Amino acid sequence: MDWESPYLLLLIFPAMAFLLWAERKSAHPMSAERKRILLIVRSLVVILALAALAGPAKVVTSTRRAVVLAFDLSQSLGEEGVQTAVAKADELRKTLPSDVELSLVGFGDEARLLTDADLRSKAVISDSLKAHGAQSNYAAALDYARALFPAGTSRHVVVIGDGHETRGSLMDAARSASLADVHLYAVPVVGPKKPDVRVRSLTPSQSRLHEGAALKLAVDMESTLEGKGVLKLFQNGVEVEKRNLTLKAGQTLTETFTRHPNVRNIYKYRAVLEGFAGDAIPANNEALTLVDVRGRLRMLYIEGEPGEATYLIQAMEKEGIQLELRAPGNIPTTAQELSGYDGVILSDVPAHKLGEPAMVAIRDYVDKLGGGFIMLGGPNSFGVGGYYRTPIEDILPVRLKAPDEEEKQSSALAILIDRSGSMSGEKLEMAKSASIATAEMLTRNDSIGVWAFDSESHVVVPMTRLSSTAAIAGQIAGLTAGGGTNMYPGMVDARNALQRVKAKIKHMIILTDGETTGSGYEQLASQCRAEGVTISTVGIGGDVRMPFLQAVASLGGGQSYSTMDASNITRIFTQDTLVHTGRMLREDPFTPVLVERSPILAGWDKFDSPPLLGFVKTLRKTTAQVPLTTDIGEPLLAHWRFGLGKATAFTSDAKSRWASLWISRWSGFGQFWSQVLRETCHPPQGQGMDLRAEMHGDEALISADVLADAGTRGNDAKVTAEVFFVPADSLGAPMKPVQTMVLRQSGPGLYEGGFKPDAAGVYLIRAQSGSQMVTAGLVNNPSAEASLGTVNEKLLREASALTGGSYLENNAKLDLGSAKARRFVELWPYLIMAMLLLFIADIAVRRWEHVTGLAEGSINLMSRSRS
Repeated sequence: MDWESPYLLLLIFPAMAFLLWAERKSAHPMSAERKRILLIVRSLVVILALAALAGPAKVVTSTRRAVVLAFDLSQSLGEEGVQTAVAKADELRKTLPSDVELSLVGFGDEARLLTDADLRSKAVISDSLKAHGAQSNYAAALDYARALFPAGTSRHVVVIGDGHETRGSLMDAARSASLADVHLYAVPVVGPKKPDVRVRSLTPSQSRLHEGAALKLAVDMESTLEGKGVLKLFQNGVEVEKRNLTLKAGQTLTETFTRHPNVRNIYKYRAVLEGFAGDAIPANNEALTLVDVRGRLRMLYIEGEPGEATYLIQAMEKEGIQLELRAPGNIPTTAQELSGYDGVILSDVPAHKLGEPAMVAIRDYVDKLGGGFIMLGGPNSFGVGGYYRTPIEDILPVRLKAPDEEEKQSSALAILIDRSGSMSGEKLEMAKSASIATAEMLTRNDSIGVWAFDSESHVVVPMTRLSSTAAIAGQIAGLTAGGGTNMYPGMVDARNALQRVKAKIKHMIILTDGETTGSGYEQLASQCRAEGVTISTVGIGGDVRMPFLQAVASLGGGQSYSTMDASNITRIFTQDTLVHTGRMLREDPFTPVLVERSPILAGWDKFDSPPLLGFVKTLRKTTAQVPLTTDIGEPLLAHWRFGLGKATAFTSDAKSRWASLWISRWSGFGQFWSQVLRETCHPPQGQGMDLRAEMHGDEALISADVLADAGTRGNDAKVTAEVFFVPADSLGAPMKPVQTMVLRQSGPGLYEGGFKPDAAGVYLIRAQSGSQMVTAGLVNNPSAEASLGTVNEKLLREASALTGGSYLENNAKLDLGSAKARRFVELWPYLIMAMLLLFIADIAVRRWEHVTGLAEGSINLMSRSRS
């Protein structure tokens, strides 16, 4: 006995208690004996009802056995192999007990029922090989055989063939069969080794690309004969290239074609072998693939030195990539405006010229819209560009602080802050934040001092060795505004403090928002420079004497900065500090080193490029890939995923300052940058939707990922898919619609559906959800059969062992064992019938007077009729 829901039987006890309580509370005028009988009847009704709901079934065992013999009728066996398979089947049938129920199945690209007469007829076998022998679908044969077994029999499937499947997955089918107590046995049969050439696969280097990009198509072939022929490549049904080949027996050969599809379209490619004399299976001489070509790659190029942009623009023009050059002050400031580009290149632009809104827009563009971002090096990039603690640093695959081994040299930094009344409010607060951030850029070997000036000089932080950033931050936080403007005393105090400290590098930063009184600044700046102290100036606002500050910085050997936005002060301070402490730039020739395999450098087995002349120092982030490093192991090319998009860092540049030898002497300059840009840009798909189509057995599975935004899956969406088809021999013809389906949600943001490709050719799937529309291609290749003269013993052994069967070799006998088949007989219909009878008995007990009255009336009627 077996139960489907045995826990329902526990309800019998509370039900009995309720019936007993109801019987005691009943005021019905019937005898106690009738009440007891009614209680018993109702109790039995409730018990039978709950027992029926619990799903009882009687387990019936049987010794009946059923066997299905499945014959491989594919071209890899041929007529000779099929005859051998029939002979082995005859031997097996002689060993089977007489009570075994036997069925015969033949399979190639599909499975079908056979008779003994079919197997003995050469005409039937020959027709079957021609019509259905272009594929070997062992999984379909096993699934078909499972449907033939009568109920109550132990089930056994014997597969007779070479095990070389070209469709479906026998292992997947065997897993399902094992759960259904189906035992699989395999009888190896070797087909004749015939002279044959075949195309194993046609593989594109990219399944999606932009127009004008280089596309490589690899054709893998193998042969069991020796001869000459031609390999032809067709593009959308038109022959575009052919090559003469000489193949040798046992040889595997790969030929690569290069195409540059320059028009947006779905490209169907077909590789065909022709002209090989004696080829026994011409059906396997071709293969198909599908490539989705979108519009030209279009990227925004922001270059700090526009005159230097021509090198990269011209090189990418040859590679089919359009670069739109813009100055730092003329770029989009929202992610939506950037969404019209496939990627953004930022080259040698300081952070304070880019601005906070533009940096936030770039981060959101990468994170939420799946865009690509590339930062190139230069004296104004990465850390030396002031990008420390900015939205750009968040998305970069490298950290912007200096490597520890470069921090051994000591530096001394003096900061002079204008604390006059006009600096009150945001300006002074940003100046204090900038001073604290600058202190964090230094190391324990460094010294820092902060002075404020109005009409006089005030010590905020005396020149001291940096031991605690928090202590310095507390001293800076107490700075307040008030007074006039005279920076000369402050410069003198800072100069004297720098002279007293022992440091290799000494630097002074002066911040002011207005004119200063006093004189002798130019002479003082020149003296500082002669003593090894450099000076940079920062002017904020519109009332600053910029020519004066520029002169001080020039004579002091530093940089002069100007900004109208107080929020830029921090970036200017950190940029200037890193530049003048000399830790973040290295301008010495070095040869790049390839240390990691990465898709971004696909095809570069060796990286033999000329030296680069400099780079910006960074540290890799933990999850970033760094395929190229400098000669001392620091990141040169690093990339990673950020949100929905990708970000790449190249710490050298692509112009004449550091990459002059790459530009003038290296033929791989264009190819290198083309690969970096293409790999980083978002793929030509929907921004919030992606589509995949792949074969699972003989079924095509369609799956669509839908995103509501960067961090949220799109649930409860309506996703439809249209399937189009073009036959393998008519790739130039227009695609015909096959079917339309609604994809079902199977997980968070995941929608799935499927169909069965029933002909060789190309299938295009177009899925749509709202305004999002994406496409994916699927190829159902022609025959992959090959007369190899071998058996796939590994597959047959593993599949049979998985089901509890065996691999029958050397004329081994088929042992069906003594296992008994079980079947379940459901008992609930009988319980319902008994419950109905008891229900009638319940009525009879409650209406006993009526029953007796009817009985007496019947007796009287009978007596009258007799008289």
